[in-house]
Amino acid sequence: MKLLHIKVSPDLSGSTSRAVSERLVEKLRAHHAELEELVLDLAQRPLPHLDAFTIAGFFTPPDLRSEAQLTAIQTSEQLVDQLFDCDTLVISSPMWNLGLPSVLKAWFDHITRAGRTFVFTPEGKKIGLVSGKKVYCVVASGSVFAHGPFVADDQFTPYIRVALEYIGITDVQFIRVDGTHDPVARTTALPYALQTIDRLF
Repeated sequence: MKLLHIKVSPDLSGSTSRAVSERLVEKLRAHHAELEELVLDLAQRPLPHLDAFTIAGFFTPPDLRSEAQLTAIQTSEQLVDQLFDCDTLVISSPMWNLGLPSVLKAWFDHITRAGRTFVFTPEGKKIGLVSGKKVYCVVASGSVFAHGPFVADDQFTPYIRVALEYIGITDVQFIRVDGTHDPVARTTALPYALQTIDRLF
């Protein structure tokens, strides 16, 4: 099994999302001895945000792209190939300001490609081209968003779910580490997330 593991938190030593995703990968490896893991650490190697030249390359027919455009879209092409090549995707990320860190949004911008990861039919129906993938998304947040008064403020999980569905991925399992900045909630947040992983396997 091929695993693409996307890490987002810049806290390389104390991140709860990183710790939980490592436990998840351990469980996956225990069930798939042949597991091949490709790590994409967006904190240590952030992706470039899209610019006008890269976007123009996206929308230029492949046989008409200039050498400069081919160079501009090379990162995106590599990321799309990685996604197609994996069987399972693990995303570990903090929630920042109710949503995605910009480095993770940049990844989605690079892999959400008309003609590559989704197409529109002549009737205007969208068809996602990335199918058969299992996604585990570990999300850590300072406040509690899974229940209580802040549920509607969570812009992270709805975006992840819709963005993945847009390209054809519907099998998404969220593993939350809620309330890491809450004196009460943080005592149970990490153990609960680890127990969730144990129950999955």
